[in-house]
Amino acid sequence: MADGRHDFSFEVSRGDAFYKFFFSTGLSGSLLTKLMTSDERAQRLNNIFPGDKFRITLDNRHNLEQIIFSPINSNPLFISYENKKFRFDRVNAQPTGGLTHTLITINKSLNYDAKKAGIEAEVTKMMVDNFSWEIDFSRDLRKGDKFILSWDGEKTPCAMIYIGGKRTIALFAYKNSLGEKKYFTSKGATLNDTFGFAPAKYDRISSGFQKSRYHPTLRVYRSHRGTDFAAPSGTPVHSTAKGIVKYTATLTGYGNVVYLKHGSEYLTVYAHLSKFAKGLKSGDKVSKGQLIGYVGSTGQSTGPHLHYELRINGVHQDAEKVRPPKQSFVPSNKMSEFQARAKQVLIDLGV
Repeated sequence: MADGRHDFSFEVSRGDAFYKFFFSTGLSGSLLTKLMTSDERAQRLNNIFPGDKFRITLDNRHNLEQIIFSPINSNPLFISYENKKFRFDRVNAQPTGGLTHTLITINKSLNYDAKKAGIEAEVTKMMVDNFSWEIDFSRDLRKGDKFILSWDGEKTPCAMIYIGGKRTIALFAYKNSLGEKKYFTSKGATLNDTFGFAPAKYDRISSGFQKSRYHPTLRVYRSHRGTDFAAPSGTPVHSTAKGIVKYTATLTGYGNVVYLKHGSEYLTVYAHLSKFAKGLKSGDKVSKGQLIGYVGSTGQSTGPHLHYELRINGVHQDAEKVRPPKQSFVPSNKMSEFQARAKQVLIDLGV
């Protein structure tokens, strides 16, 4: 006890439950109910294991100030109680001498289950940004799929591993000479792709990205939020980067159109196609340069050309001027060290 405050420390043994520690400090059942219903993350307190530790701090009036939950396999969870409200903060304070791990098992969604496991929203977003290049989170995740995060004392994981029913995707952190941290496969490459410029062999750019352009069919001035590549009808059209088919459609303006999703931020659109590539359908994964259709003049078009759009976070961009980040690679002189570290992480996890 210091300055009238009371600190209670507990270490979990087999058969223990959090409520026993809570009540042993003299706190009430009504406060426990309030705590457990205040936030989904509170449910983590019911999932404890031998070796986990709790520290409960009360003020000089015996009112709750703070609970620190320190699981042996994850980051500490700090729960403060002030002005009759609970606040939850998870601090990445793993020991630097070894790795700790957080397991996320999918029951509802990554966002829901990661929050339940105590993962901060910024880390969950980082997971989505990286894995979206290979996983369609709206289609591919299944109940029981797992994500494992490995920590070495930093705010963000040193490894992120997805384990699904049919495949495993493992990513490992590497910092460049500027201290920038990115995630790479064991082969030393980021999952994101480097975008190509032209989706088809073309004769010329017949119309560029413009805020106002006279539409030859509608005969009105309107924005042209893409790039038109003039090419003979039937010219093959290819994906400018690896991605996932969001959908194919036949629309009044675009005609036959393909929408490709690339990671969590990028979308490309291929319009006025004469026809789609055989068998292409929503949810398909496509590689960079893969055939997705053929140049045509469907929809509101005056002649054969490909209308191509690049959108970043839903905003149309000028594909002639904007260049998305390129795929990155671990430097060759650092590769052996990087791969040895990645191998050790997988051995420790038994993956």
